[in-house]
Amino acid sequence: MRRGTLGIHVKRRGRLTIRRAFARKLTVLFAVLVLSEALALAQIDRLSLGARFNTSASQITFRVYSSRATRVELYLYAQPTGADEVGYIPLDRDSNTFVWSTTVPLTRIRQEFGIAGTIYYGYRAWGPNWTFDPNWTKGSKAGFVSDVDADGNRFNPNKLLYDPYARELSHDPITPQQRDGTIYASGPDHFLRDTGKEAPKGIVLNNQTVDIGVKPQRALKDDVIYEVHVRGLTEADTSIPVEVHGTYAGAAAKAAALKSLGITAIELLPVQETQNDANGLDPSSPDGDNYWGYSTLDYFAPDRRYSSDKSPGGPTREFQAMVKALHNQGIKVFIDVVYNHTGEGYAYGPPNDPRTTYNLMSWRGFDNPAYYLLTNDNQFSFDNTGVGGDYNTATGYEALYHNTTASVNTATGYAALFENTTGAVNTATGYQAMLSNTTGSYNTASGEYALPNNTTGSGNTACGAGALFSNATGSYRRDSCVP
Repeated sequence: MRRGTLGIHVKRRGRLTIRRAFARKLTVLFAVLVLSEALALAQIDRLSLGARFNTSASQITFRVYSSRATRVELYLYAQPTGADEVGYIPLDRDSNTFVWSTTVPLTRIRQEFGIAGTIYYGYRAWGPNWTFDPNWTKGSKAGFVSDVDADGNRFNPNKLLYDPYARELSHDPITPQQRDGTIYASGPDHFLRDTGKEAPKGIVLNNQTVDIGVKPQRALKDDVIYEVHVRGLTEADTSIPVEVHGTYAGAAAKAAALKSLGITAIELLPVQETQNDANGLDPSSPDGDNYWGYSTLDYFAPDRRYSSDKSPGGPTREFQAMVKALHNQGIKVFIDVVYNHTGEGYAYGPPNDPRTTYNLMSWRGFDNPAYYLLTNDNQFSFDNTGVGGDYNTATGYEALYHNTTASVNTATGYAALFENTTGAVNTATGYQAMLSNTTGSYNTASGEYALPNNTTGSGNTACGAGALFSNATGSYRRDSCVP
């Protein structure tokens, strides 16, 4: 379990789903080893990704990660849909962190670009499979090499990408006004379709003071946890004003009532942005509706559908107010997070070459091999639950950093699986566990410096500080473990 910057307890949860059917939960509760609470908070936000004002609100710094891009451009918009950008700015790359960034004075945005109100933004990215060509224009193929290359890159500058770390999104990819989801696709039929006017944009939020109330400190073993859907909690509740039915504000209004029932923690089904703007277009049919919140679009943006205030910044303010109201009643807040697929979906054609056609909305267009687990040939998303590509969920500060890894490796903790060439199904838990290794498969390292600096075989288990330290080990060794 990890504390987020709002003092919210975040729980990782995969969802094993069947398309258009009921979902059953695959819950993974993880613990991150931290040196101190201050270090933990720094680790969560150590690269300062996203778009942020400085303390004086005089300039905005835009930062986005891509280890494989060769060029990234920031596109600025005065409105979320239906209009071209008002300007674009090439970003600079930090070769140490692979973060692309630019800082823009607010006066330039207001005067040169003419954005008087909310600042909307997105990115376009180029890479090895689509090289930058100064003759490129929106909708052209200048610089195109392939939809996907041997390393799994899927860059396409015709697809405007929203920021994976945007604090709010303007709208969903599919809306009542824009119902064609294929515009976001690559592949021979769609790769030249430009999405700039229709794609979701990030919203630059103004600086604001965050008040989350008094954080409950109760031990988890003593909690009574109530799992609930934000919309379902109050959608039909006649005890609160109708204008806040099914919203964060509605949940806040029920805080005292929840406490009176003996509930000490509330576990919210996914509240991150997801594709649900088009819910209810056909009142007689649930087809295409997304009630549960699967298919996440942005892990850092609260879903606007659950906010009574949908203006830019409104969902964030209302979510924070809900957390404060619950905290002040002694109720913890847990959040479900879906990681076994995202709203970008999976391959969907053509039959003769399905690897070419994937949606490019955000992560996949920035750095497909970094943000997703891929098959061994790098041509498809790795999918072990049947619902699309698995998100890359290396956990902990620099976990799985500078690695060449196979599939289904799990790293939890500071520098776990750091600078490794690893086989498959390895699990590293703890400070620098499996550090600088060349490992086989099915190895488990638990504990500080367990299995570091090793050349190991398969099926080894190391438990405890310094277990199997600096060894050239064979297979199926067990060190310092309780049978």
